[in-house]
Amino acid sequence: MMIACCNDGTRPVIFKIERIDIPESDEEQAWLAKQDFRNTAEDAYTG
Repeated sequence: MMIACCNDGTRPVIFKIERIDIPESDEEQAWLAKQDFRNTAEDAYTG
């Protein structure tokens, strides 16, 4: 999950972005199970 926002002072918008993985095969399901998709504050781009 990630929270992103537009910093427009008059019309701010906040987006919640979530990853959804729907495996289409057993091979893809096995690959997804091995992955580490965690994000931390240190991974965030702060521009």
